[in-house]
Parts: sequence; structure tokens; C-alpha cells
Amino acid sequence: MLYNRPLPGNGGLDVTFEQYQYGTGDAGADGIGFFLVDGSVDLTKAGANGGSLGYAQRNLEPGVDGGYLGVGLDAYGNFANDAELRGNGCPDGQKSPVTSGLPVPDTVTLRGPGQGDDGYCFLDSTIEADDTQASGFRSTLPGSLREKGTDPLPAKRTVHITVSPDTRPTVAVEIDFNDGAGFQPVLSTQMTADAPPTYKFGFSGSTGGSIDTHLIRALEASSVDELDQLNLVKTVAPPDNAATEPFEVGDTVHYQFLVTNTGTSELTDVHVEDPSVTDVTCPSTTLGPMGSATSSMVCEGTHVLTEADVVDDTFTNTATAQGTAGDNDVTSNESSASVPVEQLDQVLDISKTAEPTGAEPGDTVTYTVTATNSGETTLSPAHLTDDLSGVLDDASLTAGPTATTGTAQVTGDTLDWSGELAPGASATITYTVTVDDPDEGDAVLRNSVTSDTPGARCTTEGAPELPCTTEVPVTNPSPSPSPSPTDDCPTPSPSPTDSTSPSPKPTHTHSHGPGPSWTPGPHPTHDGGHHGGGGGHGGGGGMADTGSAATGAGIAAVLLLLAGIVTVRMKSRPRGRH
Repeated sequence: MLYNRPLPGNGGLDVTFEQYQYGTGDAGADGIGFFLVDGSVDLTKAGANGGSLGYAQRNLEPGVDGGYLGVGLDAYGNFANDAELRGNGCPDGQKSPVTSGLPVPDTVTLRGPGQGDDGYCFLDSTIEADDTQASGFRSTLPGSLREKGTDPLPAKRTVHITVSPDTRPTVAVEIDFNDGAGFQPVLSTQMTADAPPTYKFGFSGSTGGSIDTHLIRALEASSVDELDQLNLVKTVAPPDNAATEPFEVGDTVHYQFLVTNTGTSELTDVHVEDPSVTDVTCPSTTLGPMGSATSSMVCEGTHVLTEADVVDDTFTNTATAQGTAGDNDVTSNESSASVPVEQLDQVLDISKTAEPTGAEPGDTVTYTVTATNSGETTLSPAHLTDDLSGVLDDASLTAGPTATTGTAQVTGDTLDWSGELAPGASATITYTVTVDDPDEGDAVLRNSVTSDTPGARCTTEGAPELPCTTEVPVTNPSPSPSPSPTDDCPTPSPSPTDSTSPSPKPTHTHSHGPGPSWTPGPHPTHDGGHHGGGGGHGGGGGMADTGSAATGAGIAAVLLLLAGIVTVRMKSRPRGRH
């Protein structure tokens, strides 16, 4: 039995059903398989029969297409071993511990993802080692999966399987053995691979050399978590051929959109909105209430990859669905899908210079920032910012910014530039600042350029990592030195010291003018007649009085003059020696 209609996986899956296995034989005749596959595949046939229970491969017979999880309710017991090439290509950690190839009856076994004749690896089973058994193992189930006889009623077993909504789900199995004990947990294990976005499921009753009767009834399926009233799951349709993975620029990606009404009323005007997929088509604009045959539908659309889509190794886009319930608008959850792409190199080389590299107050400094697209794809836009806070504390912006392409502007302390650059194209941004006079900042013009464009890097020598930084020191000129002493400011004679030598006296010359003439000096000379009594040059007494007065006045004048010189020199050179 194949349910070829996708179910949303974003809320997990909760499945309950009754199963009946019975017959006249002692060992049973294989068992019942329940399996989940990727909801994007066309589920038209089961996997191999016999011990593979319609899920896994068997010898050269392939397993189910797009297999994700196989649950073997295995009365005979071959689903637990890797005989008949089950688990072909599986790593050592995912091979069955049952190496004998013999069956382990009455077991529940989980197998993981597979395709064709590869995979479907052993995950877990209700078995434990037992050397008394031919296979080396026995079942740990608290009851039997089948009844011997022809009456179906004693063979009733109710199975409950949950698959959590995690990226790698936990699968739990519990069984009511119809013995009054209710549901008993038998297995719980985490999947080794990510879950598909949507599921399809199937059942298979498998027999071998013996024959049992296998029945399924009272099947119920729901999500583990409650879903939005309008639920959306976006998926990538399988590629037409393997050559399209990874996708390249110009390739077309096909998308499917599973839209499900989980409410109890009809939804109208249902449609999907996806900015990257403009040709979405749906089979209907109406969804019936939950549980009805029209409660879900699959819409389709395509997108042609552009250069902007392949800057990373995956391309991801997001969609929502819209609908109307009566007078109320209903919006679904967001749903995204990703595809691997052949990544194009995206490189933005940034360099920065300052000219000159040193300045004084009043000087101008011109900055040049160059952004070059050195990659394989157009940058639309490329973007960079320049932090000017460390410049404008010492200077003012007096010219610019200007850009050869794109737009540059300064807001507050930040220069912002953006523009489109084709491969090989460049943009040059320039601006000029004038250093404050006086400079009251930290005496360094310091700024940095960075970018949020993927692939941006600094190409300034010695700084391959962003940010690109420049520093221009500001030098304040030293004050002019004080003038040195000159000859017109003579050095005074040393202060007199105690000496037994007589104090020097001025030399006198006879003159007929109004007053005496004298010349001070360290070594005075004396004219004859100074000590004479009356000589031909006048009375000694009168000249002696006059000479004494002149001598006193002359010494006083010299001392005053010296005092004035000392005072002036001390003001001009406070720490000089005089």
C-alpha cells in the first residue's frame, strides 16, 4: 500500500495503526514493513520482498525509491541481518551485528536511508546477544508480533511510531500487545541523516517460503507538533539529471510547494509568494478542511540562477502562502529551500592611502580609497565604510568625498560608499581634511576602512585583513629660541673682593673746560702734580676738593650703570650667569 501524496515534515510525524500477523506455521512468514520516503519522489512501487519487507534491497532487487526510514515488524527475523546484500555499501558503524545471516524472530528493526541497491543501513533493533541461539541473538520484545492459528482477533497489535520534527529526528516505537499492559516502548533511536522536508509512506506485507496473513487497519497519521492553519513546505524537485548538481549560473531550479489546510474550514484565494520564483502555479485556489481529499495541494515554480545567486556554495530562497478563511486573511509559516551551486569567486580588494604621511597644524591631507572587483561576479552593490572619528578630532573635512562611480557621503563621523562593480571594475573615493590650528586632538589622524561585502579584503601592504588603516602624525613646530647676548650688552665686571691693594682711582687731566674729564679702568694711572702743593697748575687744596667730589660722583655713576645692565640681562635670560 503506497501513499503517493506528500505530508508536511516540519511538524514531525505521528502514526498509529493496528497490525495482524497470523498463520498456521510455527515461525511466521516474514512480516510487515512500514516505511517513509522523501516526499519529492514519485512513490509507485515498494522495495524488495522477502526478508527486506518491501523497504530495503535484496540481492539485485533495489530498495524503495527515496527511502528514509524502514520499520520492520519482523515475525520471521531476516530484516535484522545483512544477508542477501541488505545494507550494501554501509559503513562499519551501520552494519548489522547479526553476522551469521540467520534470522532473529519476533523483532522490530529500524533501517535508514537508501537508494537503489546502496544503503538502507541497520540503525537499531530489539535484539541482544544470546549464545544459546543459532543467530547469536534473541529478541527483547515483551510480546510476540504474531499468533499461530487462523483467528485474526488474538493477533491484534497496535503500533505507535513517532518521528520528531528535528533536523535529524528521533524515531520511537511502542506497541500494545493486546495483553492488558497497554503501550510498551520497544525502540528509540536518532536518525543518522537529515530528514526530508516532506514524507510519503507505504506498507508491505512480505512472505517467503511460508505464508502468513498480514492485515492493517485503523491507520491514523498526524503531525507531532501543531501546525499553522495554512502550512507551507517548500522543496526542490529532483533534478532532471545528475549533471545539474551542483547548479551553475543559468541553470533552472524546479521547486515544489506543499500547501496544507490544517483548519476545519475551507480556505479560498490560496496562492504562494516567493520573490525568487515568479512563475508559481497551483492546481487550485481552494483548499478543503483538514482530512479531506482536497486539504492539500502541490504548487510548482522555477528560478534561473544568476551571478548574485552563486556567491556562496548554496542558494537559498524563502516563500510564504496566503489564503482567506471567511473574512480573515491567513498567512502560512515561512519555508526555505536550498540547492548546491558552483560558487563563483567574489573578491573586493580595498586599499587606502594618505598624502602626505605627516602634517602640521594648518596643513591639508588627502585620502584615497580604492575598491576593485577582483572576482568573477558582479558586485551589486559593493559597499564600504570609513570611520573618520579619529581624524575629525584633529581636523575638518574641507573637500569631498567624491567617487568615480557609486555614491559616497559622510554622515556624522562615517563615510559610506556603495555602488555596482562589474568584474575588473574599480571605484576611487577621495576626500581632503585640514588640520586644526591649533590642533587640540590627539595629534594623530587615524582612520579605518571596512566592508560587509562578501569576499572583501585589504590590499594595503602589510595589512591583508580588514580594516585598512592609515595614521598620519601631526607635528607641532617648536618655538624660536631666545636671542644670545651681543656685544652691545657687555658683561659686568666681577664684584670687588677684599684686597690689600689700594682701590683704583680715576686719572685726572688738566682742563680749562667746565668740568673734569675722567676715565675709569681696572688699572688707573696718575698724572704728576696731583699731590703737589701749589705748582703752576693751581692750588693743591682747591683741586683736591674738586677731585674728591668728581671721583665720588664718577664711581656712583659707574655702579648705577652696572646695576642697570645687570637688571636688563636678568630679565632676558632668567637662568644666565652674569
